[in-house]
Amino acid sequence: MKKIRITRGGCGICYTDANGVKRHALKTPESGAFECSDEQADRLVRLGVAIYAGTAGKPAQQADAEPEQAEEPEQTVKGHLDAKELEGWSYNELKKLAAEMGVEVKGNKKADYIAAIAAEEAEAGAEDDELPPDLDVADPE
Repeated sequence: MKKIRITRGGCGICYTDANGVKRHALKTPESGAFECSDEQADRLVRLGVAIYAGTAGKPAQQADAEPEQAEEPEQTVKGHLDAKELEGWSYNELKKLAAEMGVEVKGNKKADYIAAIAAEEAEAGAEDDELPPDLDVADPE
């Protein structure tokens, strides 16, 4: 099991709850970090829609190479966002991210936003894990 966080869009995740019942949930960036199978995690990171939790946007190869650590209370990681990953973002997504980060962009092109965001140091905090909501329809009795 690997812990990931969705960064763009949404994806359906299949999991088994505490009662052994197979469930499905939609995960979005607002869902925070969650655990899923190694295969699912690797695929989502490779597709560019997720990052490994606690890696602050590091490429998959770097994140995989890091040893897993025991959970510690509220850690933050500092680093720079990957310009190559940002190229896959839309202009409006980059504009919104720059505003959220408080980055001043000189110019109005997508490349200007990518350069300014990648140059800015970003800080990511550990997010609380939440159980996904129960989306099953009640059985009629």
